[in-house]
Amino acid sequence: MLLSDTPRGQNWLTNFDLSERESAAILLDSIELVGQDSLQIGLSKLIETLADELPNPIALVPVRELAPGQRYFQTGRDAPARLLLPQSFPGSEAIVAAMLNGVRRAAGTRQPFVGAPSLKNMRGARCRTILLVDDYSGSGDRIKGFYRSFRSHPTLRSWASYHRIEYHVACYAATPHALRVLQKTFGKDKVHLHTVCPTISTRSWDDDRLKSVKNICEKYASSAIQCPPFGYGNTGSLLAFSHSAPNNLPVVLWQMFRAGGAAWSPFFLDKGIPDDIRTLFSMTDVDRQRLSAVRQLRQPRLSLIDWSQLPSRDSQNAMLVLAAIARRPRDRHYVAQVTGLPLPAVRRAADLCTTLRLIDRSFHLTDQGRAELQHAKKVMLLGDDFLLNGSDEPYYPRQLRAGR
Repeated sequence: MLLSDTPRGQNWLTNFDLSERESAAILLDSIELVGQDSLQIGLSKLIETLADELPNPIALVPVRELAPGQRYFQTGRDAPARLLLPQSFPGSEAIVAAMLNGVRRAAGTRQPFVGAPSLKNMRGARCRTILLVDDYSGSGDRIKGFYRSFRSHPTLRSWASYHRIEYHVACYAATPHALRVLQKTFGKDKVHLHTVCPTISTRSWDDDRLKSVKNICEKYASSAIQCPPFGYGNTGSLLAFSHSAPNNLPVVLWQMFRAGGAAWSPFFLDKGIPDDIRTLFSMTDVDRQRLSAVRQLRQPRLSLIDWSQLPSRDSQNAMLVLAAIARRPRDRHYVAQVTGLPLPAVRRAADLCTTLRLIDRSFHLTDQGRAELQHAKKVMLLGDDFLLNGSDEPYYPRQLRAGR
């Protein structure tokens, strides 16, 4: 079900003039929803993969909000971490911390992780890597601030100066802007994502549609909120979690009222998720996500493909990646944005395409790749005027058939 089809979505659309509701619906339906299971599975798999790649032992540290100038550790050789801010409740860091505890326990006797990220434990385990873990980064500011606070303790400064430890970041999702900020802070090879967060600027809308969506975001944003129309950092994020709607989303999606205007019916409740749409986060709608991807890629004929005839999920993803590469993407992060696939799935699909010589090492389609994409469009088109001439055999891409 699309968000604009829900009662809450229909009510939210009434905030806009009739001529603007189509653009508002496009904005609303472009939001990707991440449920608790997807977050836990995606982030856990990312950390388990890093455990085999990064120097061990690894201290898993959930990122949390800190006051300006506040240090994470108190003074002293074995200083404990400071508690939450006054009048503050645990946020997403509590969810991440619980998940990290599960990852550490699941490692069993292998134990590549430090028991807990205290100075005493890290010293006793001879910690080699400190992995800062967060569910989401829209601007990169929170992780940067936490990093400055965490590393400020003299013990950690000493370890870093002698190259005894190195810092890495793991996020379920980050916007392209946050990714650039974090790579500049930590190093390009030290920032690890499960997926790239879609934004208004990365959606493959035509110029008129993009202009109309931006126009309603700017026109209806409340002037009473100290936040740009496209959310904190002006990032225009289009992703929400079942536990939180980030303030990097356009303001019109989460503002509670509109200063100087008529009464406003919010979709999200500030950063909260309303109960009446919470069940949507637990739904797995691969077909809807794939349809959205091929529309963004401006490949309407691919929307008619019977994807179930492809032999595996990896081959389905490979076809999506081929379609994305045909748009001449800059890198794999861009492919993840436009397809909605997690980065590990993009890597596997790209490796498969490279092995089959459908793409080259420079991430460009080969002649075989172009032929395969065109072949799929022709053979797999479905409709009243198209028949498979009596064949019940499933379709297999030519490059995946035996004997090649």
